[in-house]
Amino acid sequence: MAAFKCPHCSEETISLKDKYRLGWWATVNCKQCGGRVAAFPWVLMMMTMLYVWNVLWWVGLVNFEHSYHYLGYLALCWVLLDLVNIYFIPLCRLKKKTPR
Repeated sequence: MAAFKCPHCSEETISLKDKYRLGWWATVNCKQCGGRVAAFPWVLMMMTMLYVWNVLWWVGLVNFEHSYHYLGYLALCWVLLDLVNIYFIPLCRLKKKTPR
């Protein structure tokens, strides 16, 4: 079920679940070579700012006027951001941890 290439060994060993977790500032290890993988931090920082903007805009700035379709817009924007997070944020290599 792996669908994404490891930046260390170029094998498709990063699963969809792991790729989604990388979008939330996590790291994973490649199952093939053991290399540490993370999402590219500068792009990830911009995506995090978009998530925060999405919540602030739809919940804090929009006047709901007892209409719940705005919450549907919030959910739709969140799903679109998650899809961008999964399929368009590049992966980067991390150095191996050195023992202390």
